[in-house]
Amino acid sequence: MNFGRIQSAILLVAVSATLTGCASLPEQPSISTDDAAWALAGADRLPASTTPPAIEDLPSLLAVSDEMRRFAQDATRRESSISDKTRALAAALHAEDGRHLRYDAEATLSAEQAFLQRRANCLSYTLLFVALAREVGIPATFNEVDIPPIWELGDDQTLLLYRHINARIVLTPSQYQIVDVGGEDYSPRYDQRTLTDQAALAQFYNNRAVELRLQRRHGEALRYQLRSLELLPDAGYLWANLSSLYLRDGQLRAASIAITQALLLEPRSVSSYNTAADIHAQLGNTQLAAYFHKRAQAYLEQNPYYHFQLALTALKERDELRAYRETRQAILLSPTDPRFFFLAAELLQRFGDTEHSGEILQIALQLTPDPSQQARYRSKFGKLSARG
Repeated sequence: MNFGRIQSAILLVAVSATLTGCASLPEQPSISTDDAAWALAGADRLPASTTPPAIEDLPSLLAVSDEMRRFAQDATRRESSISDKTRALAAALHAEDGRHLRYDAEATLSAEQAFLQRRANCLSYTLLFVALAREVGIPATFNEVDIPPIWELGDDQTLLLYRHINARIVLTPSQYQIVDVGGEDYSPRYDQRTLTDQAALAQFYNNRAVELRLQRRHGEALRYQLRSLELLPDAGYLWANLSSLYLRDGQLRAASIAITQALLLEPRSVSSYNTAADIHAQLGNTQLAAYFHKRAQAYLEQNPYYHFQLALTALKERDELRAYRETRQAILLSPTDPRFFFLAAELLQRFGDTEHSGEILQIALQLTPDPSQQARYRSKFGKLSARG
């Protein structure tokens, strides 16, 4: 399974990361408590005279049906320890004679929906696993993982950043077990933290909001985005997404309030910078617009994963020279990620430079501590060499 496609947990509109050592923010327009409450209530964009489309209620996201409960009990019946039960349940979800779940990056579903449809992204897979695990006495919690970011263009106005979530099972005070939709692709070396149920479920509504936005269903997207903020009102990235949604709908005042709130909550995050630049440019605040644009662009140019994504995009467009230039830039900025070196080796092989491609492949292998990942690299490279 391709690791880049696994990162589908939290779709953030614009770029998200922490920029350390940046200058303090310039003075911005002040907002009142009433301003924030108005934006959080929909900024008069939700007509009271119509019946709103139904939104999944909170209990339904982790609800377990009788069929699901029987499945979990059958999968773990022969096991006694928490660790063995965890492995058995995870195996049953993937097995062809079990649920045979398939990965679908766009499948932001409740636990029961994922179970019935047999598809899930990492968020809905984790919802499903946590719900089933708790039914059979496995103390599963949500776990957010700081996987190196991968960006994609959602449409001509939306840059999506994918983050990752999985399940954590505490075995002893010093030991825990991870269940991840990516299975062997998961690496424990990334920073991670447990999430409350409420924070994880807020991410469900946020995902749905972005998906609906990309379908140009802005009214429905707004309802989901506001629901996410009801659960997690202090999350700056959710306010940034709300701001971007208001901006897309031409609601400048609401967008300005929301982005100001996002920056108040997370002043050193650049998740808001591109949106802030657009808003202030349209409001005529040229100094603020220039500041935020400069900070966002500086972050992007210095971020190896942004260049890596540009390389992958160029490769899809069959512009191999541009892909190689962007891959080299990613390596210069971060010479420790094996994915960068493997892509460089692949491109050199395509160029017919077999000597250097082999050398670069060895670097990728040396940087990959996981033997199974090394085997996948060798297999893929061998197939490429055979085609050449």
